[in-house]
Amino acid sequence: MLGRMILALALAFAATAPLSALAAGEANAGAETRPALEVIMYSTATCTYCQKARQWFSSHQVAWDERDIETSATAQKQWKELGGVGTPLVVVNGKPFQGFMESAIEAEIAKYR
Repeated sequence: MLGRMILALALAFAATAPLSALAAGEANAGAETRPALEVIMYSTATCTYCQKARQWFSSHQVAWDERDIETSATAQKQWKELGGVGTPLVVVNGKPFQGFMESAIEAEIAKYR
């Protein structure tokens, strides 16, 4: 008798476990996964707008990779390939922004947060 009760409980548990996993999956189905945020700034040491961008990134807890086009031939080549005509050139997940356009950059970053 005790063996049958244990078997019945085990079968009942085994039958409900897949349902709870399915329900958990459905609950997460609406959760949106966003790509990681990648910000690159092509800059020069003396650029005042680059300094403003640095301050803005820091105050908004935005991690960025800075590439100085005066000291790195690789950075300068990448900057040119992206259509760089001045600094800063900010690239947010592959989308370039000529100059420090705070509102446009902020709106683009918000898509990834």
